[in-house]
Amino acid sequence: MRHVFLVACFLFVSFLVSPNAYAQVDEISEVVGLPIPIGSPVIYGQVIIRNIPRGEKRPIIYVYLRNGGAQLDKYQANDRGYWYFLKSPIDGHAITYEIDGNEVGRSIIAGGISNRFRQDVEFDWTALRGASASKTGTVNARDKYDRSADHEKLFEKAMSAVRAKKTEEAIKDLTDLLQIDPKDHVAWMTLGTVYYGEKKNEDARKAYAKAIEVKPDYFLANLNLGRLELSEKAIEKALIPLTKALEVEPNSADANHLLGEALLQGRKGSMAVGYLNKAIELDPVGKAELHLRIAALYNAAGYKDMASAEYKKFLEKVKDHPDRKKLEQYIKDNPPKQ
Repeated sequence: MRHVFLVACFLFVSFLVSPNAYAQVDEISEVVGLPIPIGSPVIYGQVIIRNIPRGEKRPIIYVYLRNGGAQLDKYQANDRGYWYFLKSPIDGHAITYEIDGNEVGRSIIAGGISNRFRQDVEFDWTALRGASASKTGTVNARDKYDRSADHEKLFEKAMSAVRAKKTEEAIKDLTDLLQIDPKDHVAWMTLGTVYYGEKKNEDARKAYAKAIEVKPDYFLANLNLGRLELSEKAIEKALIPLTKALEVEPNSADANHLLGEALLQGRKGSMAVGYLNKAIELDPVGKAELHLRIAALYNAAGYKDMASAEYKKFLEKVKDHPDRKKLEQYIKDNPPKQ
């Protein structure tokens, strides 16, 4: 169920502003149709998908800017995969990538002294489809919903509308299906995801809640509802579905991550660390940035040697991090205990 971070599926390169960076940003401005004034802060990049079969519709790509579990901004990449946020890059903020409603990758901003930050990512279509099938639960017997042939045809029509960016049509098709069969928990969860993508959080919340009402142990609906509540900083509300998601899938790196983040934001840091460490254990590379989150927690509490230990673990996994020298200096100044 957890997101897959494979070299074959997701490769990323980040870099600070070079002498020709203004030209690069100007090029992006032409593509997205919005002039970006010289010198203004911007976080931008391109999502590239390799090996899409001929005739296959390009998937819908959303890029999110997050701080912990809170969503700061969202942008739908254009047909060439370009995206941008007119915001200053802040160390530790995360960029997450969602394709056809599934989060498939994440990277961390290391802004340094520049007010411009570029992040290009590359996905392989074959590996991506495999990760999505596993993640969405379509091959999980517990979460599968058996439809009649006619109902399945209507559900596939809705999914085609989602991929074609025909959101209103997708909502209508899913709503029509659910009027016929209100027990289709997968359709309820999908409707919630479509609403969430349109920033219609209240409608998304209701759809996720219906999916959970019909199937209380539906992992993805609980996880997504928790993510939504966390994005609105409704910590106590987020804890309920995230706790349930973890009960259903105790080895989900994402469930451990989000529950730990919720506890952290709820000022329960001592409880949060265990879940964050479990997320790292389950997905050492994909969740490597959580070492930075834990280090910040230890540093704020005055346990600098423990913070250094987390920075050291992080650098062992992310060897080319832009802030490597700064982190190495912190470790040198505050050596971890043996």
